[in-house]
Amino acid sequence: MKAFKMKHLFLCGFILLTVVSKAQQSDSFALQLYSEVYGSIIPNKPFDDKRPAYQYNYTGANKVGINMALTKVHYSKQRFRTNLGLMAGDYATANLAAEEPWARIIYEANAGVKLSNKKELWLDAGVMPSHIGFETAIGRDNWAATRSIVADNSPYYETGLRLSYQPNAKWYVAALALTGWQRITFAQEKKQPSFGTQITFKPSSRFIINHSSFAGKAPYTFASVNRYYSNLHTTIQLYKNLAMFICWDMGIEYKPTAFRKNATWNAWNAQVQYKSSGSKWQFNARYERFIDRNTILFELPEQIYHQFNVHHASVNIDRFLGKGFLLRAEANYQSSPYPLFRKNTQLAYRQFSAFLMASYSFQYSKKR
Repeated sequence: MKAFKMKHLFLCGFILLTVVSKAQQSDSFALQLYSEVYGSIIPNKPFDDKRPAYQYNYTGANKVGINMALTKVHYSKQRFRTNLGLMAGDYATANLAAEEPWARIIYEANAGVKLSNKKELWLDAGVMPSHIGFETAIGRDNWAATRSIVADNSPYYETGLRLSYQPNAKWYVAALALTGWQRITFAQEKKQPSFGTQITFKPSSRFIINHSSFAGKAPYTFASVNRYYSNLHTTIQLYKNLAMFICWDMGIEYKPTAFRKNATWNAWNAQVQYKSSGSKWQFNARYERFIDRNTILFELPEQIYHQFNVHHASVNIDRFLGKGFLLRAEANYQSSPYPLFRKNTQLAYRQFSAFLMASYSFQYSKKR
């Protein structure tokens, strides 16, 4: 699709979303205030005081910082809904560095219209949370404090049009036309749209399986480089207080060099969560394996090794301290057969980290 056609498509979508339904019904308003501070201890003491460049949350090493401060509002009225979220913090600085300066504070900015009176058929447009993956940019919503490597290197947000349909409580499907791989605006060198799909099946309250996909241009200056991505994950409630999460992500694209040879990467991630009977304590264990033999997703510090190959494990202890407050501690270990981690000014094969995160979430809603 040519650039001017895509612009017209987005324009038509936004115009459609401004239509106000004639039917009258009570409207709904919600406000969310969220803040997340952290402290990190990394015995390797990297000289630049930063965690590895492939991680975009809790980016400071041996420091205290604000990972996210978020204000979000939601408004809906029968067949119309809209969300606006503005943010600041280390996550926004690191993960939105490639965006225009004015866009780096946007967490979410979208509007949607219901296309049917009787069916849950919606068209949404704007900046939206990503349809890919289980983890989000809001730390409190995740099982672990730090994000998995695959979550930090797949989209947290996306911009475009989303057509979604939920025929019943068991099924949800969506098709998307996007500006690219985690982009608010089109990259200057290429303005072709990207596309995505999502299918969620929930046969019972104890089991959810989701598949999400992406097809489009990779975020390089090479306009001909195509990227295809698949995310498959499931959540299983094993017992009343015990749950498990399993996911497999795979990406494939033409490598910018090496005669357009196909390059792939794979990631496996499993987590187990236990909640105490009083719901004041929560425990989580995670293991992840990430293999990117062609270093497609990020540049490594010194190219003295052959591939990005990491084992990642962590354990978490959470304590809920009254309404809205969460205190979370994590011990985190990463290792690689190649020297990947900063140790002072040198490189090391492993890295241990410890994190303490405190978050507060305030939510207010009103219907009238």
